Amino acid sequence: MKIKRPKEGELIPAYPSHNAGFRSLGNLDPGRLSTILANLDAGDIAEAMTLFDEMEEKDLHLGAVSQTRKLAVVARDRTVIPASDDDEDKKIADFVKDVFTSIPQKPAAFTRLLSAVTHGFAIAEIVWEISDGMVTIKDLIGRPQNIFTFIDHEEPARLLDFPRLIEQGTGRGAPLPREKFVFHRHQSGDSACVRAGLYRGISWYYLFTSFTIKDWLTFIDIYGIPLRLGRFKPTADDTARDVLKDAVMNLGSDAAAVISDDTSIEFIQSALAGDHSLFREAAEYFNRQKSKRLLGQTLTTEGQDKGSFALGKIHDQVRNDIVAYDAMALDETINCDLIKPLVDFNFGVRKRYPRVVTSLVSAGETDMKLEQVEKLVAMGAKIPARVVAEITGIPITGDLDESLVSRKGAAA
Repeated sequence: MKIKRPKEGELIPAYPSHNAGFRSLGNLDPGRLSTILANLDAGDIAEAMTLFDEMEEKDLHLGAVSQTRKLAVVARDRTVIPASDDDEDKKIADFVKDVFTSIPQKPAAFTRLLSAVTHGFAIAEIVWEISDGMVTIKDLIGRPQNIFTFIDHEEPARLLDFPRLIEQGTGRGAPLPREKFVFHRHQSGDSACVRAGLYRGISWYYLFTSFTIKDWLTFIDIYGIPLRLGRFKPTADDTARDVLKDAVMNLGSDAAAVISDDTSIEFIQSALAGDHSLFREAAEYFNRQKSKRLLGQTLTTEGQDKGSFALGKIHDQVRNDIVAYDAMALDETINCDLIKPLVDFNFGVRKRYPRVVTSLVSAGETDMKLEQVEKLVAMGAKIPARVVAEITGIPITGDLDESLVSRKGAAA
């Protein structure tokens, strides 16, 4: 039984007019950050989402590390696996594959969806299109998080499971059709998705880093430029003294001055009354904490003098585990919110659906993975074909829940 077909076109404009009020937060201090995070916990997420966007834009280290985690997933290959070896399931999988591969700018949409890791959730709008009696996907467009709210105005004490669009003027949330959106959540324990984003905790280190950089720049401004001392003889008149004063004041930027013989300028190099390394070490420490929170380690983002190749390989493996987790979580969301409704609209509700699977194998690793699987199967391990397909990234037809058997076992 087919379900009711979706509405075509976009529901949310690319740049909502009411989003203009959340473009910049300006100066941030501990009191304001505490208020923003308290509102976030209560479901009023607009300012927090704007802050998280600004953090990624203004903090170059944070932006680079976050981009590394996202692109490690976006750059992977993906394939569509049929629900079974049945001819109809293969036909459905072929249709899904054609539609999925033809979606324009998937990397941009997936990058937006993966911002759920840092923001707690992410949304992409599905632009449905009906052509020749078939429902297809014209586009998949990421939407900014700060135009949504999780506040239930009928029951303010309860957070919504699915966000609503903030209405211009009223500030209240307008319900959204579920089949129009891919809603990706970052799972972090039992926390609600508004509290699950990694930037929630990192925001304090972002604040500390901004203070440290400002203090460091002030230190450099005071101690990094030599003191310009103007001297004049008793015979110098008022005009010569005024010229000398202007020359001393402007010499830092002009690097040139014309003065009379009765005056002179002396440069006194500062002995650096304070230890400037304190600010650098503080900034580096805060950056390391951000890296640990996002990547689980620091060696792949910073050239540590005390690092070793072996330790770096271990840390890179930790990062690979994070990539695998992010990829599998995104696959689940894509299969639930994109592939399932696509199949339902065209073929009706089914017991099982084709799946989009992200390959977790890098170039050259497929043979190694297959060798490991072959050894395990030869030892009697029961490994479903579906698991092998997901591990190796190789499409496998047939009953995907059936365990693989060795050639010797099959011959016997």
